Amino acid sequence: MKKILSTISVLMLALFAFNACEQPTFIYEPENECLTFSANSGNWLHSDDPVVEISVELTRGVVTTDLSVPLTLAGDNIFSLTTASPVHFASGEATKVIQIGYDATQAVAGESYTFTLSFDAAKASPSGWNEFKGTLTMPGGNTSEYEDYATVEFYQGKVNSCVRLEQELHSTLQVSKLDPNKYRIKNAMNSYIDLDFTIDSDGKVYLSNETTLCPFDNEQYIKIPSSIEYEGETITFWIDPNPKYNKIDAYPGTGAHLMDMTSEGGTSITWYVWMETKSKGILTFSPDDDGWWRMYYDVVNTSPKPDPDLDFDRLGKVEFYQGKINSCVTSEAVLHSLLLVNKYEPNTYRIKNAMNSGIDLDFTIDVEEKVHLSNATTLCPFDNEQYIKIPSTVLYEGEPITFWIDPNPKYNKIDAYPGTGAHLMDMTSEGGTSITWYVWMETASKGILLFTPDDDGWWRMYYDVTEVYL
Repeated sequence: MKKILSTISVLMLALFAFNACEQPTFIYEPENECLTFSANSGNWLHSDDPVVEISVELTRGVVTTDLSVPLTLAGDNIFSLTTASPVHFASGEATKVIQIGYDATQAVAGESYTFTLSFDAAKASPSGWNEFKGTLTMPGGNTSEYEDYATVEFYQGKVNSCVRLEQELHSTLQVSKLDPNKYRIKNAMNSYIDLDFTIDSDGKVYLSNETTLCPFDNEQYIKIPSSIEYEGETITFWIDPNPKYNKIDAYPGTGAHLMDMTSEGGTSITWYVWMETKSKGILTFSPDDDGWWRMYYDVVNTSPKPDPDLDFDRLGKVEFYQGKINSCVTSEAVLHSLLLVNKYEPNTYRIKNAMNSGIDLDFTIDVEEKVHLSNATTLCPFDNEQYIKIPSTVLYEGEPITFWIDPNPKYNKIDAYPGTGAHLMDMTSEGGTSITWYVWMETASKGILLFTPDDDGWWRMYYDVTEVYL
C-alpha cells in the first residue's frame, strides 16, 4: 500500500486546520529510538485571537529510558521554537508536544509563511517522519479591503436566454471599506474572476482588471471566460475598459453607496463587450454588426449572494465520461466542470455543476483510495435504496437523463493515484487522475437504461482531470 496523505482538522481558538498524514504502524527496534512526528505537515490560519503558538506532537516507541532530542527549526523568520531544545523524555514518557510561536506583527496580510521542524534522521522510526513542514497563512490582503454589500444580476440582451444557472446570473457586489466609490463583482459570469471598478463624480466607470491582447484587433481588453453557452459553446467575454463607454445608470442610489437601490429599482453598471465562441469567433447578429454590445449588472437587492465555495480554491478542470452515452454529450457545460479543493482539508473536493445539473458533487478520498460522496441522497423508486439523484441536460433519444449515483465507497475510487502535485486529484506522468463511481441512467419513457440482455443498469462514470490551475 502506498503511503498517502489524509487530513485531520483541529480547532485551537484561532481557526486551525491541520493537514496530517495517516500515522503508520511504528516499527519498533531496540537499537532504534523510534521517534516520529505524529504528522509530516500542517496548515494554520491566523485569527485576531491572542494565539501565538503552534503545536506539533513528537512521539517515541521505546520508552524504557530517558531521552534528549535536539530540534532544529528552519524557515521564515517570524517563527520561534517556544519549547526548549533538546526536548527531554522521562522514562515511560511516550509523547511530547512541541510549541512553535510566531510574531504576527512581522507578517503581511494575505501572505503565507513556512517552517520546517526536524530532528536527527538517525533517531527516526523507519516508518515515521523526522521532519514536519508547517504553513501559516495570514488572512486579508487585497480581499480584506472589501466587504459583501449587495447582489447584482447579469444581463446581456443577445445571450441572456442562454443563462440558466444561478451562479451565472447572480454575483455578490462588494464595496471597499476605504473608498465608497470602489467596487468588486465577485465571480463575474461564473468565471471565478472578480471585476474591480471605481465610479467617478460624472458617473463614469473605471475598470481596473489586467487586460489581455485581443487577437481580433490587437487591442487590450479584459478577458472573461464564462460558463455561459451559446449554441453549445462557452462564451468568452472581452470587456472594453475605456471609461468613455462605461457608466452607471440610475445614479446615484438613495443609500450610502452609488451602486444602490433607487425609488425605481436598482442601479445598473454597464460596459461594452465582445462575445466570442470557439467556432464562431466574435458573435455578430446583423449584417452591419461590429460585435460590440452593452452588458449590464443590475443591483437587485442589498443582501449579498451567499458564497457556497468560501472554503474552496479552484484546482482545475475535469471532464465527464460515460462510455454508453458520451456520444450524446454535445454541450461543453456538460462535458467540463470546475474542480475545487478545500483550503483546509486537501482530500476534500467539489465538482461544480456536475453534468450541467446545477448540483455540486462533494467527496473526500480516504487512505485506501476510496471515494466518499457526501451529497444528500434520495429514495430511488427502482429498488427503494438511497442514491444521489442528478437531473442532467444530457439527452438520450430525445429525453434528458437522470443519473442515480451509488454513494457506497466500496465501489467508488480514484485512478492514477496519487497525482504528481500537491493534491490527490492532480496530473500524473500518464495524464490526469480519474474519479469514478457507479450510476444508473434513467429517462422518462425507458426508466433505467439497459444496453445488454443481462444488464442490471449499473455502469461506471468518470471525471478525468484535464487541466490544473494551481
